[in-house]
Parts: sequence; structure tokens; C-alpha cells
Amino acid sequence: MSDKSARADIVRCRSDMAELLGEAVAMTGELERWLYGAVGWPEESANADFGDDPVDAFRTETALALRKARIHSAAAIWANKTNSLHSLAVQMRPVLECAGQVVFLFHNLIIAPDLEMPRELDIEVVGARIDADHFHTLRRRTRGQVSAEELLEVEAQAQEAAAAWAGAPRPIRRKKRRFTQEDKVKPLPRGPEWYGYLSEHFCHATAAEWKGLSYRGSVVSTNQVEDELAFLKMMGYLAPTVALMNSAAALCPGGFDANRQWKEWVEPTLAQLKRTRDLSKTLTDTAGMAVTGGVGGSNRTD
Repeated sequence: MSDKSARADIVRCRSDMAELLGEAVAMTGELERWLYGAVGWPEESANADFGDDPVDAFRTETALALRKARIHSAAAIWANKTNSLHSLAVQMRPVLECAGQVVFLFHNLIIAPDLEMPRELDIEVVGARIDADHFHTLRRRTRGQVSAEELLEVEAQAQEAAAAWAGAPRPIRRKKRRFTQEDKVKPLPRGPEWYGYLSEHFCHATAAEWKGLSYRGSVVSTNQVEDELAFLKMMGYLAPTVALMNSAAALCPGGFDANRQWKEWVEPTLAQLKRTRDLSKTLTDTAGMAVTGGVGGSNRTD
């Protein structure tokens, strides 16, 4: 098969993949509006008292993560439309971070308790992750102006006050813990592998790598077929990841009965996840066969 014919096939697959990603992002927006409807919009929830319903805190956190993921996903779609592979890669990273956080949260809060581990242990795992994320976020935001010891003390006091309010035992004071951006993507299939690839070739690359293969960070096209394939495979990972995030977010208690939530949100997002995974693989395999002349393709980006 000629390069021209192969490229035409990949261009069609790339267009279909972009449409698939757009559908997943549209669902993200619907979930975001649903969760904000349960807790109020950001300007309202920022000053909310979560004492009456502690689940509101998770709804707000999830809605904010969805909003951030949606904004960066929309930017990724635009980057694909404008043929900016670097922009697509850069926008993918925060989407993966948000998706990993949402998947982690509801896998452990809804799926894992009493299935993969005792409920008490699972709650401890979630609490430790939230504490670590909070600690390192404040460390970055304060730019060293507040010491680690001061932040840990404020954190401990807040936890003790919350425990006293709830009538729970005084929590054990923890030492500072390690938590990186890479830790956020560990709940995703091949999350660390993809995050490391994007970081190495598009966010921390050297000028010497700017010429050559586009999927290794080049900004100078050397092969049009390879360029099209790079866009396709990046979106081929991003689309199912956004759909997976949506299916996890749909498990967030939404303020009404479980049966209604299952019908209105869980079933549609699970159906979208299956469809997105199946079509994404079909499109990447089709593109791979176009390149190899029908010998067979692969949906991996190495």
C-alpha cells in the first residue's frame, strides 16, 4: 500500500477518533452539571458547610476534577484540529491526572470496600491519599514560605477537630508522605507508562530531539503517515481514559436513589466506556494495518 493511500486511511481513522473523544468529553460536561446541581455551582460550594452531608465534599471535588479534565480535553481536541501534536500531548497530562484521581476515589469508596479489602482499611487508604495530595498541593502553592512541619500541624489539628465533631477516636498523627503527579495516574491502565512518555518527549525534551520522529517530540515533520498515526494513537488512549473517568464519576452519590442513578448515569457511562474502548481499538488496528499493508496493527504507542 502506498504512503498516500495509507495516510488517507489513517486520516479517516483520526477523524473518527476525534469524534469519539468529543462524545466522551460531552458526557464529562453532563456529569459535571449533574454533580454541581447536587451541591451548587463553584461560587456557592466554595463557602458551603459540608457538615450536614459530608458526601457533598466528594461531589464538589469530583465536579471540579471533571471541569479541569473537560477544559484540557477540549484544548486537546483543538490541538488535534490545528495539527499541534505538542499541544495535544501537553493537554493530555492534566486530563490523565484528573482521571486517575476520580478513578482512584470511587474505585476505593464504592467498588473496593468489602470486596478487595476491609472497608476500614479502604477508608484509611483514601484518607491517606487525600492527606498526601493536600499536603503537597499546599507545599507547591506556598512556595516554601510555610514549612512542612507547620502544614502537618495544621492538617493534624483539622483532622482532630473533625474526629471530635464526629465523635470518632483521635486520629494518629502522620509524618509527611511522598506523593507525586505520577502517583495520580497509577489507577489508569498503562497510566504511568503514558504519563512518562508524554513528560519525556513533550514536556522535558531537549532541543536536540526537536527534529526527527514527531511522536518522540519533534516539531519538524519528517513523515506524514507517522504524523497522522501519532495524533491517532494519542487520542486513542485519551478517549477511553476520559470515558473511564466518566464511568467512575457516575458512581458518586448524586443526591437521589441508587436505582435512578444507575439508570440515568451509571448504565450510560458504562455503555459509553465499552463503545469507546471497542471503537478506539478498531480504529488504531485499522490504521496499523494500513501502514503494514494488512499484516496487522497494534494499538500501542512505544
